[in-house]
Amino acid sequence: MSTSKSALSFDSSLPRVYSDSWRKAYGQSEDTRRLSSYQAPNGKPVVFAYDSINLDGGQNMDTSEYPYGYWSNTQLGEKAQSVKIKGHLIGENYIASRNKIVTALQTATDDDNPGTLDLPLWGRFKVVVITWSVAEEKSKTGLSDISLEFKRAGYSDARRFDEASKNLAAQNIDGAVSDLKTASAAAFAAAVEKQKDVTTLSQGFGILASKLQTTVGRVQGARTVLNGMTNKINSITNLIAQGIRAPAELAQAFVSAAFGIVEGIMEIKNAADETASYFMRDDDDDSESTNSGNSSSTSSTLSPTQQEMVMQGFIATNEKNVLMQFLSSASYKLDETPITEAQYNTVAALENLYKACSFGVCAQLITKLDADTETYDRASGLWKQLEKLEDSIDKEDTAVFAAIEKCRIACAQMLLSYSYDVELKRNIRHKMPLLSLAVYLGCDEDRLRSLNAVSDSFLMQGEIIYV
Repeated sequence: MSTSKSALSFDSSLPRVYSDSWRKAYGQSEDTRRLSSYQAPNGKPVVFAYDSINLDGGQNMDTSEYPYGYWSNTQLGEKAQSVKIKGHLIGENYIASRNKIVTALQTATDDDNPGTLDLPLWGRFKVVVITWSVAEEKSKTGLSDISLEFKRAGYSDARRFDEASKNLAAQNIDGAVSDLKTASAAAFAAAVEKQKDVTTLSQGFGILASKLQTTVGRVQGARTVLNGMTNKINSITNLIAQGIRAPAELAQAFVSAAFGIVEGIMEIKNAADETASYFMRDDDDDSESTNSGNSSSTSSTLSPTQQEMVMQGFIATNEKNVLMQFLSSASYKLDETPITEAQYNTVAALENLYKACSFGVCAQLITKLDADTETYDRASGLWKQLEKLEDSIDKEDTAVFAAIEKCRIACAQMLLSYSYDVELKRNIRHKMPLLSLAVYLGCDEDRLRSLNAVSDSFLMQGEIIYV
């Protein structure tokens, strides 16, 4: 059952009645008799005489059935209450009343713009129209029977979202990822502790370690950083080689290695000078001394601006290559064919651990991408893949569920803070200078440069992305 503030503020209790005495509720005399009525949003009440009322409600239950003949029921919350009315319109001028109530019932209603049902013995309900019916019989001249069905007005999605936005503290992606690290390792240990296959456990972690190593192989940077990533991965295989089969210890080593890749990429990104010098071979002292007067050396042939562009492309490639590797884990399956129930349970837990960690890694990396060089199409594509990855995770463990929710919210908040423009595309048949093309398309030249691959001559041709 939801325990959010917006859910708790919703009141499904019955409306206040006019009186506990049915005589007083109807009115003390014929002159003051209170009639039933329906009032459309921003409309006037249309009275009718009611013959019967049914108020339906109940509880939503999630019923799970298990082998050997037992089941469990989990309460999900209260069902939406429905109000069914049977009544009639009568009198010399009933036709006018009939047409008025039909017009009122045709007016669109929703949770934010409900109608009002006023019943003497029940009070005033805020309602949403579901169905209505008007019936007449030739033998009952001067009378129309009406059947009305309403749902009690609820807490609209728009109102709930606004309320949640006010009460929801901005999530920090690093804090959310920290929770996911702890929760995923603990959930794995709990899942396999009672029923595990030791051989499958060690082989599975060996396979996952190998997959992480393949991912690191796609990263280029300072050797010290790459060695740091590799050492964390090697700690998994070292534990296995030492005969350690404790699920919690192995899971913690894997989590540390997976998120260590993100830490390494961020270290490369933050150490801009070191990264550039490594890529440009400036850290080779022998080469520098030998070619100090040689204008054809790699570092001397590139201007500072060109070095910066190469460095930025290099960093972006690191992030995106790793991101794509982890996003693809939505359909990942271990190369193990389980036979026994213990093997099946171990394999399922290993796959889920990898997917949960992948989700955290991807959420972190998406928020680290440079918004100035990203496009709306790419950002929306990454978000769809992240949602697909989330759907593939078994979130039965409440701590894992909460941590993933925090990661997704933090990632969404970060992306919403970026003012992505919706990109357009234009096919330029003949080469045009960058400045001229910017004027022609009405797009800032820096934005054109960030969205497209610009040649050294700054002449652009083919399919151009602009905003």
